[in-house]
Amino acid sequence: APSGAAQVVKVAADLPRWDLSRFGFASPFDPKLDAQIAEVTARAARFKASFEGKLESELLAAVTEYQEIATQQGALRCYLSLSFDTALNDDRLKKRKGEISEKTAQITGDSLEWFELDLAAMEEGPLLAQYGKDPKLSDFKAFIDEARRQRPHNLAKDVERALTVRQPYSGKTPAVQFFDQELSLLRFDLGTEELKDVNMEVLLSRLGSSKDAAFRCTALKALNSGLQGSMARIAGLSLNMVCGSWLIENKERGYTNLRSRRNLDNNVPDAVIDSLLQGVREAGVPLSKRYYRLKKDILKKTQGLEQFRWSDRNAPIDVGATDDAKVSWEAAVEMVEAGYRKFSPTMAGMFRDMITEKRIDVPAVDHKKAGAYCSGVVPGLGPYQLLSFDGSKQDVATLAHESGHGCHDILAYPQGTLQYHPPLTLAETASIFGEMIVFRDLLAKAPSKEDRLAMLIEKIDDVVNSVVRQCSFDYFEELVHTARAKGDVAPEEMCTLWRQSIVEYYGAEGEVF
Repeated sequence: APSGAAQVVKVAADLPRWDLSRFGFASPFDPKLDAQIAEVTARAARFKASFEGKLESELLAAVTEYQEIATQQGALRCYLSLSFDTALNDDRLKKRKGEISEKTAQITGDSLEWFELDLAAMEEGPLLAQYGKDPKLSDFKAFIDEARRQRPHNLAKDVERALTVRQPYSGKTPAVQFFDQELSLLRFDLGTEELKDVNMEVLLSRLGSSKDAAFRCTALKALNSGLQGSMARIAGLSLNMVCGSWLIENKERGYTNLRSRRNLDNNVPDAVIDSLLQGVREAGVPLSKRYYRLKKDILKKTQGLEQFRWSDRNAPIDVGATDDAKVSWEAAVEMVEAGYRKFSPTMAGMFRDMITEKRIDVPAVDHKKAGAYCSGVVPGLGPYQLLSFDGSKQDVATLAHESGHGCHDILAYPQGTLQYHPPLTLAETASIFGEMIVFRDLLAKAPSKEDRLAMLIEKIDDVVNSVVRQCSFDYFEELVHTARAKGDVAPEEMCTLWRQSIVEYYGAEGEVF
């Protein structure tokens, strides 16, 4: 039988991978992909020639054609991105993805960029007249309204074009892509024969699911050690470039404050987000500290914990069933489907289709993009999920979460490519809803009060991470962005700012941890 890390790899290798053949390409190097790029290039050029300067009389025809081009172009981009996200070590594929990204950016800059700029700049009178003339134009009202909200922040056409065509070559995009690639190459020794050579996703899974405090401490130290040195400098460079790009664009586009641009994209007023952050600091932080003190007492009684470390924050408690066996993929699918079906057979059917149509890349294998996501792609082709499934209970929750996104995408597809994708606020509402209906179904089936307590503790951990932890990330980013306005921020300074954000949201050392 395979031993050690080989067993981990073998288990991962047996898990389902997604099938991208429905995109219509044999591989990312298929000549058919180049033929479609040429077709989109020509179609976009015709679009510009046909409609630029005529939106005040032909908006419905223009936006209909624009959506069809956006669908074609979006499918090409998504195919390359999905292909690369499971093969980050493939330099030939990276070069191919870059080639296609450069071509699609050129298409947008040369032939499509003008459309949303002119739509935003259109006077209200002609727009209202066209709504009256063509009732079907109202089908695109959400997209039109979104484009027009950007009017105060749009730059001149030649500037917007230049920013678009150079994006794949410069700025934050290459730096962040390089950071993701390097992250996927990291290996960690967790001090056991089975886990002496694992990737970061396996490390995080075992850290969050272990009932052994010493192992959790070892795993976190291994993570911190692996992220030091050159990796810290790469991370620092990436974050400096992201912050620098954000800083200059915010200034040139005239956004009011640091978060205004993102808030506008999500159609949420700045005041609402400011109130949310204030509410979490004033109410959420004290509640989470109170919760962690309670959890500390439980872990003392169930695991003999003498010291409550940062590595113990998400630890499971030893009450109820003592079975620590990994959850199989098949069992995880059954749990999610059962929870969805209890709420809606239709939702369960959509989930089952994602499984049978191989729309989920499951295992936590090497050279794969970290974390998890659901890509809506475009109507008719998506959704696709990327997971890092290692058999933990948290992995079941992640499957339910990402599948909530997938079901939301499927239900929204009739709105079309330009309008189906929700703002972040609504997107996360759908995914957490998917997660919660599965949790409530499993909670109702718990065999004892002790099992219910263990499940509730795990869920409260998730809630704290979804609210307080995310707000602490936001505060850290605020600190780095503010520091970046005065010049490059060294990795050591970033670490200081990180500790400042942790103290703000979790307390000084010794207060809780």
